[in-house]
Amino acid sequence: MIQFSILGIPVRVEPWFWITMAFIGGGLHAANSTDILLVLVFVFAGFLSIMIHELGHALTIRKYGLPAAITLRAFGGYASFPTGKLDRKQSFVVTAAGPALQFVFGVLLIVLAPSISIPEGSLFLPFLRDLIWVSIAWSILNCLPVYPMDGGQMMAAILGPKKQHNVHLISSIVAVIIGVAGYLYLGTILLPIFMALFAWQNWQSYQASSPQ
Repeated sequence: MIQFSILGIPVRVEPWFWITMAFIGGGLHAANSTDILLVLVFVFAGFLSIMIHELGHALTIRKYGLPAAITLRAFGGYASFPTGKLDRKQSFVVTAAGPALQFVFGVLLIVLAPSISIPEGSLFLPFLRDLIWVSIAWSILNCLPVYPMDGGQMMAAILGPKKQHNVHLISSIVAVIIGVAGYLYLGTILLPIFMALFAWQNWQSYQASSPQ
């Protein structure tokens, strides 16, 4: 486990973060030293982009006068803070700040990329490509209305605690739709696995929280 601070915010990076990022980056199919190097480039790009995402959450939390800490774990991370201290509007703003900052960062890279001189054969090119891809794709994916992703948490903040069961029902339906679409149109199995897990968790929570 790696621990450090950035802008006064403690950060903890768990081993599973590196493993899962390497998996997403094609680590299972790396057949030679070049492939392995490209996987490492993707892992570093993913680390940087997701750190920016979580900093968006953490810095906004601190703006509200609360202490924050960042943890990067399997398939992402989260910014923690004392519970029960934010109202619904503040919770929405804190949640939205993460993908918003990450998306803006990705767009800024797209704008600046043509003016950057990159030597032929440099690893900076795949690094920049991966950094843009992770920043845009990760921020959009996180805004899907599927709890506990950012979009699901923003939906929960809008609907309020009395309609939490609706949050889980909507999350279950959307997760199934996204999972099936991901398999049929993107040909990926990773996204359907994630969405199946979220759909199952939300369906169980929906049944537990529905009015009797």
